[in-house]
Amino acid sequence: MEQGYDPAGRTLLKITGVLMIVFGAFGLLVYTLGLAAVLGLSYATGGIFSASGDLIGMGLLLAGALVELITGILGVRAAKRPAQAGKGRYVWGALSLLLALAGMGHIALRASASAPVWELVLGLVLGAVLPIVYLVAAAWLLHSNRLELAEEEAPESAPGEN
Repeated sequence: MEQGYDPAGRTLLKITGVLMIVFGAFGLLVYTLGLAAVLGLSYATGGIFSASGDLIGMGLLLAGALVELITGILGVRAAKRPAQAGKGRYVWGALSLLLALAGMGHIALRASASAPVWELVLGLVLGAVLPIVYLVAAAWLLHSNRLELAEEEAPESAPGEN
């Protein structure tokens, strides 16, 4: 274990990363099946069922699940080697958050008449919680990294001083 890094920040980033990998893989499966169902329904009805809006929402959610999977992998890797982790984890975390919110928001706007409000709110909250926790953990780890670098660069005080 590397010295100087806050173990709680590393642990939080690793746990969040693993959860993002699991939910990202699950989302890829579910949203791929959902996309196939929407396309199949559109094809079966001969175009009577207009699926363009649903396809956009499902496409955003599918892209969000893929980005969430990649973000989780990068988070676990950054937790193992914090000194080598760059600021790219922020970009991936923010992209994951934005795609989840865009996909759920698009579906919420399209389905607001038929879906219960609590279901839409729950989907938006769950889609945003993991990326936000990921970004907080990444910031926590970066802060502990900066503190360690500042301590290494600080000049040693003379033995008579203190």
